[in-house]
Amino acid sequence: MEFPYWNRTLGADHFYVSCAGLGYESDRNLVELKKNSVQISCFPVTEGRFVPHKDITFPPLANITRASHAQGNRTAKYLGFVRYNGVKESKLVNELRKDSDFLIESEPSNGMTLVGRLGSSVFCLFEYGADVSGIGEALRFGCVPVMVMDRPMQDLPLMDVIGWQKIAIFVGSRGGVKEVKRVLDRTCKDDECAGRRRLGVVASQHFVWNHMPQPYDSFHMVMYQLWLRRHTIRYARREFV
Repeated sequence: MEFPYWNRTLGADHFYVSCAGLGYESDRNLVELKKNSVQISCFPVTEGRFVPHKDITFPPLANITRASHAQGNRTAKYLGFVRYNGVKESKLVNELRKDSDFLIESEPSNGMTLVGRLGSSVFCLFEYGADVSGIGEALRFGCVPVMVMDRPMQDLPLMDVIGWQKIAIFVGSRGGVKEVKRVLDRTCKDDECAGRRRLGVVASQHFVWNHMPQPYDSFHMVMYQLWLRRHTIRYARREFV
């Protein structure tokens, strides 16, 4: 009786925010919350805490301001760039460090240095589960995101808005740097890479969080995804005597 709108549908027309995501608990209220309501969490979500057909993730918060926006230098110095903590798989990191085609940060860089590195690299590598907060920044500066993962990714931000298969490249980590370079060479020829960069720059507007929401920014894209899910789960109206 205290929450009539919740009782009406057992939470099917509600959403909640939990950065880490909820697991499957024994408490009935949490079970209904997890099963029926839309969960908004931070990307990436711990395995088992995300229901793909109804849940969504926040676009990562970009740290580079709009004032820093500039087209990247298309005369690339590096094949790939890895931000500090962007890849944590030790064997792969060691192999990347030994390859002169890749630039691996050993410590966080300041804003202007980061802009230069993003703009002078063809690809930006991110390990699924590590620090992926720079994906929006990579897109903005024309650096094609390469997601290194060993299991399917079902929690990418803005899945209903962005055609990730046309923008990013997905590769496993077990084959080491040779496999990474083979996949990059096979899937991203000159014309295709230019297309991925162009689409990425356009998509980057959806990763911007503004103090006052602007059209097509992160706030509006999250609201749009919630609207799409307004009828994902339906329950008959409950009447109380």
